[in-house]
Amino acid sequence: MKKILLIAAVMTIYSATFSQDMKGMDMPKPKEKGSDNMDGMNMPKTATLKVPGKAVAYYLDVTDTLVTFAKGKLKPAIAINGTIPAPTLYFTKGDTAIIHVRNLMKEETSIHWHGLLLPNEADGVPYLTTPPIEPGSTYTFSFPVIQNGTYWYHSHTALQEQVGLYGGIVIYPADKMAQKEKVILFSDWTNEDMSTVVRSLKAGYEWYGIKRNSVQSWGEALVKGYLGDKAKQEWGRMPPMDVSDVYYNAFLANGRQSSEYPEFKPGETILLRLINGAAGSYFNIQFAGGPMTVVAADGIDVRPVKIDKIDFPIAETYDVLITIPAEGAYELRATAADISGYSSVYFGSGKKVAAPNIPALDYFAMLRERNKMDMAGSGKKGTSMEGMDMGNEDKKSSSVPGMDMRKKEDEVTKMDGMDMGSKKEATAATEKSDMAGMKMDNGKSAGTLTYDMLRSIQPTAFDENLSVRTVPLTLTGNMIRYIWSFDDKPLSKSDNIMIKKGEVVRFKMFNNTMMRHPMHLHGHFFRLINAQGDYSPLKHTFDIQPMETVTIEFLANEEKDWFFHCHILYHLVAGMARIVSYEGSEQNEFAKTGYKELKKEDNAIYKWGDLNVLSNGAFLESFVSNNKTQFRFEGRVNWKGNFETEAHLLRFIDKQDYFAAFIGYDYRRNKEVITDPKDKLNTKDNRRQFEVGLIYLLPFFVEAEVRADPTGRFRAQLQRRDMPITTRIFFDGKINTDKEYLMGLRYFFSRTFSISALYDSDYGVGAGISIRY
Repeated sequence: MKKILLIAAVMTIYSATFSQDMKGMDMPKPKEKGSDNMDGMNMPKTATLKVPGKAVAYYLDVTDTLVTFAKGKLKPAIAINGTIPAPTLYFTKGDTAIIHVRNLMKEETSIHWHGLLLPNEADGVPYLTTPPIEPGSTYTFSFPVIQNGTYWYHSHTALQEQVGLYGGIVIYPADKMAQKEKVILFSDWTNEDMSTVVRSLKAGYEWYGIKRNSVQSWGEALVKGYLGDKAKQEWGRMPPMDVSDVYYNAFLANGRQSSEYPEFKPGETILLRLINGAAGSYFNIQFAGGPMTVVAADGIDVRPVKIDKIDFPIAETYDVLITIPAEGAYELRATAADISGYSSVYFGSGKKVAAPNIPALDYFAMLRERNKMDMAGSGKKGTSMEGMDMGNEDKKSSSVPGMDMRKKEDEVTKMDGMDMGSKKEATAATEKSDMAGMKMDNGKSAGTLTYDMLRSIQPTAFDENLSVRTVPLTLTGNMIRYIWSFDDKPLSKSDNIMIKKGEVVRFKMFNNTMMRHPMHLHGHFFRLINAQGDYSPLKHTFDIQPMETVTIEFLANEEKDWFFHCHILYHLVAGMARIVSYEGSEQNEFAKTGYKELKKEDNAIYKWGDLNVLSNGAFLESFVSNNKTQFRFEGRVNWKGNFETEAHLLRFIDKQDYFAAFIGYDYRRNKEVITDPKDKLNTKDNRRQFEVGLIYLLPFFVEAEVRADPTGRFRAQLQRRDMPITTRIFFDGKINTDKEYLMGLRYFFSRTFSISALYDSDYGVGAGISIRY
């Protein structure tokens, strides 16, 4: 089918006709020609598509700022037009969006329009589809608004999303009807610097587990009767059970830990546009005033379903109806999945009515359940795909004329579930549903929302005559070294996923990790295959649980290259992403370089280390590492001047990074034993030797090492770091064939500071402080 939406010349528009007629809405007013923040603006870069319809313009200034979201600590952040979240952008289907983004920071930035169907060059992924917005410059996005619903926008540069660069998007249908509504954008906040967060994850530090009380120590396992489960976990070299990577200092709803909207009255029904804009937090959404009715998911209408709780994955949106009960202020609570905190929004006035509390997680019980899974079998790609056969794969797919969402606008209007006109069916809140596996009697809710409850308004199955391409993908990761990937390859080492225009593409995914992953496909909506069969919902983001298999399918109706990635921000920067590429498409400037700039992010170099200053000496262990190469330096010196240093350059060899080879240099001198440096060279007390060796990670996280130098001297060693004895007490131990050994304990007061005690066979007993970087 021929597109009528044609790529056209650059559009830079300064007309007062861009204003909107949405009076009474809480939103930024578009500026008119000649407004102060437009004077002298240089707009050399644009992403444009010229179409009929009303032009609606926004001017977004990206600036550095300081905030105190948690514990009164002042922290640098990023704001748009001075606010966090950024202003909500409002459009009507059929509009032309013209958005001028001016970067007033000293670093580059970007904006991705999450869930919007738009030209490839306007998608906003720097170094993939769109140039980065350089400091002091303005980039103008211009595209037709061909859908409606609830969406959002955020930075796709480094970790800027975590520090405030996100906002909501509301697109009304052309025949919109008046109703009361509120956009609620949930997010998470850490007072730590972003480089500190990533360094802590790469180093495998346990401080976030300490803060969440999720360490799963040996002492606690013994007391609670889970010693066997703990042993099985460490025997399998599996990290402790957890549901979140980062400990957050606050959780926010519209930029506040608690908000109140007293203007809503008893008996009123409100449409809540819920957005999970968190960088790393899933939420449980509950309303104190009774059940909620879900009427749309990811911007597209679904059959109304009444529920008590929403398990809210990262980057998804839900439209939800609530009714304010009798007099009072009723809490909508978003509790983090790790139960470490929550944000509150109160609707109504009067005495506050709290939403239910969620009990703390039992991590050992979760660990026991995880241990029941056959990890050996799940790691095999042949077995990981069992049960994923969706039917007639080799020939045809399954049917919806009009699924080409970027073709004619009238076809887009007919797209199943995309026309979110009035919420008449939603407001009626159908009391009975024929959803598979679920019945709702009058007035009863269905508990916690699951994907199987989401049913499209109309059939979404594809035409049987369309050819099908099946792409098996296994979600993989190395939690020990914090590298995330598909099929054991992070983005920096991966090939593009090649597809052809006009075919149905089916991603069959198995999650071979112990973390949930919210997966987002840019530029497309897909069918999330669920219990509803031909009525499976259309989405752009979905969640996949540990050891779960999920199938999505979409019509390849685009061109060029698009991003597919995990929306946990730290998983993305650590490699869990792929590029979906249309065969034969025109290449942009970034594609011609193999997306070199984009792909280098997950292979960045990180540094961390431990310094122990004790009564018997100073002991340093430091690391510099990227994905496959690591430099280690160990130094020990006592107060008498005896010292030893070891510097090693490692290369990890296998997929799991258990096995590494290294070269290095060992330099040591014990003044109390050696009076002449030339005497007794190449002993454990007097060495200056190059060496080579191998390292292998044994069960229980014991690092086994063998090394040799040119003189034929061999040494073998076993070492265990950071073994949790209690929640805050950790053990370190080492022994080698030079008859050297050490045992140490440290008690953590903070991420960086602990008190330590150590016995070293060469340096004796000592106690003091430890500083962790």
